[in-house]
Amino acid sequence: MQLELDEPFLQFGSDLLGVGLPARRDADGPFQWWGNVRPRFFDGFHRCIATLATAGNDLIVDHVIEFPAWRAELRGLLAPFDVFLVGVHCSLEELARRERARGDRWIGEGRSHVVDDGIHTFGPYDCEIDTTGREPSEMARELVQRWKGRTVSVLFNENLAS
Repeated sequence: MQLELDEPFLQFGSDLLGVGLPARRDADGPFQWWGNVRPRFFDGFHRCIATLATAGNDLIVDHVIEFPAWRAELRGLLAPFDVFLVGVHCSLEELARRERARGDRWIGEGRSHVVDDGIHTFGPYDCEIDTTGREPSEMARELVQRWKGRTVSVLFNENLAS
């Protein structure tokens, strides 16, 4: 997308902050500590998005909004900004293939977010895209075209459930 945009945008996501594969392993198993760290990590991550935008940066944020409360929190933090919320989808088979290829997720994590957690059910998106079998450059052009035709983001629709 950065190549398709007229202005520079910073890429920002929680994985860029080093929470992918931690070196620390607890006696009870890997990632046992994450349950304690996770809430404050994402609280800080959400504030970082707003802080980077406040400093005048245009952003492409890679983030899975896992809870309705996160969506509400982001709505409040990002109210002063031009937001374009994109729902990124793929088939469950493709999701499992990508998890195996990445190697830094437990197999089934993505499926659990979609099927069990209902991550795409917390409210509408400004744009939705299915990435199954599509070329990144083709999707980037489509998203930038849709972004250029944007209006007020659905994130700020007062009728959304919090």
